[in-house]
Amino acid sequence: MRRRIDNRIRQAGIPRAGVCAFGDLMPLLPCRAQARIPDGARSVIVCLFPYRAGEFPRRNVARYAVGDDYHRIAGELLEAAAEKLREDFPGEAFAPFVDNSPLREVEAGRLAGLGAVGRHGQLIHPLYGSYAFIGAIVTTLALEPDAPAEEACLACGRCVAACPTGALRGDGFDKARCRSHITQKKGALTGWERQQIREGGLLWGCDLCTDACPLNRRAAGQALAAFRVHEAPWLEPAELAPLQGRKAWGWRGARLLERNWRLLYGDNTGEE
Repeated sequence: MRRRIDNRIRQAGIPRAGVCAFGDLMPLLPCRAQARIPDGARSVIVCLFPYRAGEFPRRNVARYAVGDDYHRIAGELLEAAAEKLREDFPGEAFAPFVDNSPLREVEAGRLAGLGAVGRHGQLIHPLYGSYAFIGAIVTTLALEPDAPAEEACLACGRCVAACPTGALRGDGFDKARCRSHITQKKGALTGWERQQIREGGLLWGCDLCTDACPLNRRAAGQALAAFRVHEAPWLEPAELAPLQGRKAWGWRGARLLERNWRLLYGDNTGEE
């Protein structure tokens, strides 16, 4: 049974997957997607989608946002795998999730043997580092769970030291101080928040804690081909509206990135 599962996952174009027990991920996160969890769910097939494509001479968005929207790409691959699995196991349910998920995805990855959790809160895979999106297929099929990955985080503290705002601490995470969160924040920004966008130098996101991890040095060049088709590492204002429908930042809208552009390169007020 497990071999058939693994074959279907690979045939769909998903390079890495593991299995954990659905019950080990309780409690679920509160979100509307909970309604899609099949009754009698027993197992979770956790999948990784590597995205790091390498370096770019100029880049003003986070690495994960250079390629096309991972929600669409990963979602299509997960649905393709789930469809084949429904054919193979009639009577069993297979529900794919990516990002908008009631599952604690990083913990699911750890339990499924796909990596350890770093102090930056991200899953660290032995090959991909933390440059990988996580998706999952929740199923009513009873599958033998994989053994959780052996601890890989070096606990070196470099990710914590690299965080310029103190959002990432040794004892937790303060989302309100995270530069990535601030670049995505709608509405009026405080003077401090505007300054963080200027100093961060990115229209969207922040890679500092991820790039600081020594275990990420081996991750270069592992991106899925689908993430490399329409790479846009540097965005100009005229490109924002046309690209809105295909990039990970599109859910926030082009106007928000236009505001950030003005903060970085324009009038520095950031007013919408």
